[in-house]
Amino acid sequence: MSLTRSLGLTILIGLVTAAPARADGMIIPFFGANFGGNSGKELASAVNANRIDWGVSFAFMAGGVVGLEADIGQSPDFYGKTSVGKSSVLTATGNFLIGVPIGGQKGFGFRPYFLAGVGVIRSNLDGFGNPSGINTNSAAWDIGGGAMFFFSNHVGLRGDLRYFRTFNSVDFGPIDVSVGTSHINFARASGGLILRF
Repeated sequence: MSLTRSLGLTILIGLVTAAPARADGMIIPFFGANFGGNSGKELASAVNANRIDWGVSFAFMAGGVVGLEADIGQSPDFYGKTSVGKSSVLTATGNFLIGVPIGGQKGFGFRPYFLAGVGVIRSNLDGFGNPSGINTNSAAWDIGGGAMFFFSNHVGLRGDLRYFRTFNSVDFGPIDVSVGTSHINFARASGGLILRF
């Protein structure tokens, strides 16, 4: 039998006998750090800008390869705080996922993935000379990737790196939080616990 026929027969047998792919639902609480861009840039009168970020992702992988994710992250004191004010940034994005499960979708496994999506970045500046505070909701996009490590059918860990940026410039009036650009932009590195069902 020729090499071409053997290879074709092997692929055909693999396709016919392959276990059916199943859908994975995941809840991923995470904790991480922001860096670059506006992250950690203090307002003129602020101190103690914070780089921490925490939140949760809800992911659904159809057939284990493609999927969707809703990601919500909170960054307290993103621009810093004073005795008369504080700041925060909230991100909420919907993402398209592509990830290949190595080792299958049950038990021990590894899944590198890539994601991209759109959503909103909400900046909140309380005080800082403005009694009502300054709140902005800006359309944004994100892109990134990472890897998921599964130790059993239902539990794993995720390492994730993604970049966020508003589509348009953001105006905080007299307060300058820009770093070479008037867009809000930063990167987030995080680790999370995966609960798969």
